Amino acid sequence: MQNDKQNNSHPAQRSPAYVADSLKVADTLDLRGFGRTLFRRRRMILLVTGIILLLALLITLFSKPVYRATATLQIERESTNVVGIDFLGAGDIRDTRDFYQTQFELIRSRALATRVINELKLEQKLSSTSLLGQLKAWFSSADEDSRQTALEDLLLENLTVEPVKNSRLVAVSYTSSTPEQAAEIANAVVGTFKDMNTDRRLSASTDAQAYLNKTVQETKTRLDESEQRLNQYARDHEIFQLDGQDSTTSSLALKQLSEELIKVQKQRIEQESKYEILTDTKRPLKDRTGVLEKDAPYLQALGQKLDTLKAQQEKQPSATITAQIKKLENDIEIEVSAKRDSLKGEFETAKRKESLIREGIAKAKTEAMQEQDTAIAHSTLKREVATNQELYQNLQQRLKEVNIAGGVAANNIAIIDPAQTPLKKFKPNLSTNLLFGTLLGLLLGVSAAFMREFLDDTVKDINELERSTRLPVLGVMADTTEATASQLATITISKPRSAIAEAFRSLRTALRFLHEDGNTPVIFVTSASPNEGKTTTASNLACAYASAGNRVLLIDADLRNPSLHKTLGAHASNGLANYLSGAMGSRELIQNTDISNLYLLPAGNLPDDPAELLSSPHMQALLEGARRDFDQIILDGPPVLGLADALILASLSSATLLTVRAEHTRMVMLENALTRLRRSQAPLAGILLNRVDLNNGYGDDYGGYVYQAETHASQPSTASKLIAALKKL
Repeated sequence: MQNDKQNNSHPAQRSPAYVADSLKVADTLDLRGFGRTLFRRRRMILLVTGIILLLALLITLFSKPVYRATATLQIERESTNVVGIDFLGAGDIRDTRDFYQTQFELIRSRALATRVINELKLEQKLSSTSLLGQLKAWFSSADEDSRQTALEDLLLENLTVEPVKNSRLVAVSYTSSTPEQAAEIANAVVGTFKDMNTDRRLSASTDAQAYLNKTVQETKTRLDESEQRLNQYARDHEIFQLDGQDSTTSSLALKQLSEELIKVQKQRIEQESKYEILTDTKRPLKDRTGVLEKDAPYLQALGQKLDTLKAQQEKQPSATITAQIKKLENDIEIEVSAKRDSLKGEFETAKRKESLIREGIAKAKTEAMQEQDTAIAHSTLKREVATNQELYQNLQQRLKEVNIAGGVAANNIAIIDPAQTPLKKFKPNLSTNLLFGTLLGLLLGVSAAFMREFLDDTVKDINELERSTRLPVLGVMADTTEATASQLATITISKPRSAIAEAFRSLRTALRFLHEDGNTPVIFVTSASPNEGKTTTASNLACAYASAGNRVLLIDADLRNPSLHKTLGAHASNGLANYLSGAMGSRELIQNTDISNLYLLPAGNLPDDPAELLSSPHMQALLEGARRDFDQIILDGPPVLGLADALILASLSSATLLTVRAEHTRMVMLENALTRLRRSQAPLAGILLNRVDLNNGYGDDYGGYVYQAETHASQPSTASKLIAALKKL
């Protein structure tokens, strides 16, 4: 045997070291992975984009042309103020945005739509400009109410109201399949809106006039009634006005008595004071006569004469003057006494009069208290009359203002530019629709690609494959469509410089280091499910060993669906099944092939129970004998899932190679197959990834595993690949 038997190691000894490396998970976002996903799903993205783009093109070409006509309105927030009158309250709107939004909704109201439809007689002229609207019109009910509602919906659907930025202008547009109808309806909408606004203002003025007329009449009636009640009450209770104030008999008498009492009290006090002075004999005569000088001029003259005599007595004292002074003082004393007696009578009379007046005041107060309730009721009636008079005057003034404002009929809506018949169609716009279709198609295509990638659990990522299986990927075989199944089975020999041949030689080298002992290795090639390339792998691996000078025995152990005899051109009449059944010897069944050093043991006649034959001692004896005659034994077995054959063959081998088909084998199936193999303690050597499309975004993933010296020279350019993909679409 050659150097292939040297420096070998058992797979169980290499697995632990490898597992630690295989479990490393990238902790950063792989943007390149996203890019590879988009590249792998480029056909789906292009297909979805092409379909959406084609739909946009068809919709654009088959859609009826639509025309838009636009009229411009000026809407003032406040109406024209006529002679300072703002009865209609246009200035009461608190928020400008609310006001204009209200106007926009009025333009889009059903009442306006109904008037326009009736005015232009559009019952048979309106039609939807959209395909969806036409479909709804076909299936709409035929009763009158539903048809009218549908017409209103159709008109409002094609009506657009847009404010002109930073202005009080509003653009009112209507779209229609005919340019004349678009302009006609747009002008009708703005004209009807202006007329409706005028009608609302006139209606408000008329309603206000009617309301005010009614209110004025009612107020006038209430005023008359209140005045009549006031007058009747005043007559019944003898109430009259004095100096603009209401007065009763008791109040007048009380007022007069109070004034008279003040006068009598003043007079009585003066007389009482004089009487007290005159009766005080201790006072000098001059002081007592002094209080009477104003009322008794005679005493005043006597007092002056007395003073003169006293002055002469002081200058020239004489008995005559003294006698005269004494006589004069006696006369004055007599006069003072007379006045004192007179004052006493007057004083007593004043006291009696004062007492009588006080009694009258007390009686008047009693009567006034009794009339207080009457006065309060009278005041209430007066206030009612005053209130009714003020309300009546205000309403009369308001009615005059409304009559003036209603006659003017000012409008805050003005048509600036009427709609003109459009000369160019508004839609469909081919370039816009195609651009929108392209963007939408790309969006849907990318979404579908990532959704497909998310739902697709097949093997796509070599790192994920190693982490999930905890097995090394010993080789990656590129996919090819240039060879048939028979040619592909021996491509390692027929095309030794190809990438596939180099990959199998790398696989042969990797397997050589898995054996330490000197025994002839038995390599069992299997897969999780059918059609994953295990037979091609087994034949090419055998060719790779044979080309290195090793005597190789290739055994077709798939006793259910054998195919090696077809790919290698051998006779399949007798084979492994015949040997295991004891019918023939092994040396009689081993056949030479066209490849040097490569021998084939075909499957032979298919048995009824392959598992029983494979588990028989003959199979183990066959392998023991083959180890003495050959340098390498390769078993091509059936798939793992659903069969016991693969588990039996794995237990007989020294290394089990599991083939996996890229983008075909599901991870769950692969994991189930590995679980079964591990439970049977199969010596798992690693994984061979088959049929990898290096032009489908996997080159970066598998570049470290695939020899691409030849493929780089033969791969088409990016532009060529894009053109080819478009041709496939």
